[in-house]
Amino acid sequence: MQMNPDSVTKGVQGVKNYLAQKGVLKVAGFPLQTKSPEMIFASSSKRKKYYAIAGGMIQSRVELGSTVKAGDRLYQILSFNKENKLPTVIDICAEEKGFVYDIATNQAVNQGEFVLGILQ
Repeated sequence: MQMNPDSVTKGVQGVKNYLAQKGVLKVAGFPLQTKSPEMIFASSSKRKKYYAIAGGMIQSRVELGSTVKAGDRLYQILSFNKENKLPTVIDICAEEKGFVYDIATNQAVNQGEFVLGILQ
């Protein structure tokens, strides 16, 4: 795992904000007046999970939170083989329109591993 400086800064700010709201900490500018992000609720039957159809390296994956249409490329698998041939690129496209709500963190996958999820 790697530390992301932006995440650390947001985490510290969140702790300060929580302590300021509870009255434990008195810091200028806290508690922050923030607007809650809009939440999307959907039935779990409207979720579509995509799994790797072959082992290899994931490339050109869509971003988390992206909206896709049917036929849009979601990601590519750079698949290596054991037959001394060049690797092949496999395009994986969306079956239906939707919102990308989950992505795997790994760039390397085995056949059958989860790659991303779409809310239809």
